[in-house]
Amino acid sequence: MLERLDHIALFTSDARRAAAFYCEWAGMKILHERLEEETRVVWVRLAHDDNSLMIVLLETDEQRPSGWMDHFGFHVGNRAEVDEIAARARRAGILAEEPQYAGPVVGYFCMIRDPDGNLLEFSCEQLKA
Repeated sequence: MLERLDHIALFTSDARRAAAFYCEWAGMKILHERLEEETRVVWVRLAHDDNSLMIVLLETDEQRPSGWMDHFGFHVGNRAEVDEIAARARRAGILAEEPQYAGPVVGYFCMIRDPDGNLLEFSCEQLKA
């Protein structure tokens, strides 16, 4: 029987750079780092939640289309937090979608891009499943 979704593996051109990005922008911490033959592997998870989903970052030289994955969804407490993240991302040149309200199911959100072009959604007021 499956207990929970544990992690998502994500290919990246620079695992340390990607880990630093997720630590800064998504409040994550590095749990584990290793070299597996020629491949650097870094695990990150939300710093305040030891049961949250992990992102396993796998370094590769393989060329992939930018934004290969659809997006990660991060819940925040309110619109002010979404707006603050969007303002920081705008200044950093990584804001992909301005904050917007898309109705009671999708809620209020913004999207940013990580160094490899993957999208992160920061939202509040979403319908709880």
